[in-house]
Amino acid sequence: MYVFLLGTMTMNTTVDNITSPAITTNSSPPAHITKPFRDALITIYTVVLLVGITGLSVMISLLKTNIRSLTTIAFLNLMVAHFLFLLTVPFRIYYYASESWHLGPEFCKLVSAMVHLHIYMVFTIYSILLTVRFLHFYKKTQRTEFYRRLHGLGASALVWTILFIIILPLVLIQYGNDDIPHNQCFTFGDALQTPFVYVLNMILSILLITVSCFQACIQTIILRQMILKYGPASRSQQEFWVQIKNLSFVLIMLTCLVPYHLFRLQYLNKTNDLHQINEVFLAITGLTCFDMLTFTGKSIYKVCWT
Repeated sequence: MYVFLLGTMTMNTTVDNITSPAITTNSSPPAHITKPFRDALITIYTVVLLVGITGLSVMISLLKTNIRSLTTIAFLNLMVAHFLFLLTVPFRIYYYASESWHLGPEFCKLVSAMVHLHIYMVFTIYSILLTVRFLHFYKKTQRTEFYRRLHGLGASALVWTILFIIILPLVLIQYGNDDIPHNQCFTFGDALQTPFVYVLNMILSILLITVSCFQACIQTIILRQMILKYGPASRSQQEFWVQIKNLSFVLIMLTCLVPYHLFRLQYLNKTNDLHQINEVFLAITGLTCFDMLTFTGKSIYKVCWT
C-alpha cells in the first residue's frame, strides 16, 4: 500500500518537475512540497487529528482510578504524548494547505520537533509495557503495579520534566539552520548531515527497528503457545485478550514506526531528493494515535473474531 501510494505521487511529481526548475545541490533548502504529496499529507494528518481527538475523548471517560497499575500509568503517559502531538497537527495541516509558514522559525522548530519526540515517547512506552507483560507471562515477575500511588506519578513526572527542561531545549537549539526561507517550514534535512546528528539518527533508527522486530517475535511465540495450550477455548482466557492487546501495540509499531525508520536509513543519505516521501512516512507515524482504541476492552476484538 505504501509503495503504491508513494509511486503514484512520485509519477505525478515528475510531471510537475518538467515545468519547474530542479534543485540539484544537496546543500540548498528543498522546494515546496508538490501538490500530490501535500494532498496526501493533509489527508493523513486530518485522519490523525480526528482519530486522536476521538480516542482521547473516549479514553478520558474510561479512565481508571487505580494509578498504581503499570497499564494505567502507561495509558496516562500515552495520553499526554498524543495530546501534545495533536496540538501541533493543525499547524502542519495549515502549512501544507497554504504552502507558506508565517508563524516564525522558532515555532516551526517546535512543531517539527514534537512529531519526533512523539515517536520516541510512544516507542519507549510501548517497549516498557510490552517487556513487563512478557516477563509477567513467563513468571519472571509477579508485580505489574507500583508499590505506592505516588511512585508511578513521580516516575512519569520525572521523565516529562527531563524531556521538557533538558532534551527539548537542546533539540530546539541544535535543530535546523538560518538559511531556510522564513516562509518555509519542516525543511531541516541539512542539519542531519552533521556527523553527530547523522550517527545518532542511524543508531535510533536501527535500535527501534531491532527492538520492534524482537518484540514481534516474542509476541508471536506467546500467542502460539496459548493457542496450542487452550485451542478453541483461548478466547475465553483473560490472558489471551491481554496478549491480543499486546499484539495490537506490536502491529502499530510494525506498521507506523518501523517503515519510517527503515526509509530513514536511506533518507539520511539523500535528504533533499527524498524530502517529500520522508514527510509522508513521518505523517504515517502519527497513526499511532489509534492505540487509544486498544484500551476500550476486549469487546472490539470479540466483534472482529465472531
